[in-house]
Amino acid sequence: MTLLFKKEIPENIQRGLIAKGEGATWEQSAEIAKVSRYEMQRWREHPDAGNLISTAFNLSMEEAMGVIASNLPKLSKRLCEIGLDPKVKAYSATPAILGAFSIFQSGVIDRENKAKLNKLVEHLDRLEGEPQAIDI
Repeated sequence: MTLLFKKEIPENIQRGLIAKGEGATWEQSAEIAKVSRYEMQRWREHPDAGNLISTAFNLSMEEAMGVIASNLPKLSKRLCEIGLDPKVKAYSATPAILGAFSIFQSGVIDRENKAKLNKLVEHLDRLEGEPQAIDI
């Protein structure tokens, strides 16, 4: 394996590692790279492999979050429709109602935490600048 560390990751292996970061199994990644699963997993030990997989994962996650964020208004409307529809059975409506409350509560908490964090950042900025009295 030490021989692998002395050279750059070949392009086919890079494609396989990127696929792994995007959610493929090791077998699928190996198929994409046109190597055995064993060889693909050995390349995982290369010092650059973790960064490659991590970057692919982060880009994939950003794309997924963008899709979800752009559809949040429709999803929240649909969630409320399910929860409020009298034709929907209680066992089906309950998770929708609880989900709506949970999402709302998380949003409120996140907003409050962000405001507190911004206040802390302001105080730190003041501390790093000129000495002033800080009211906490």
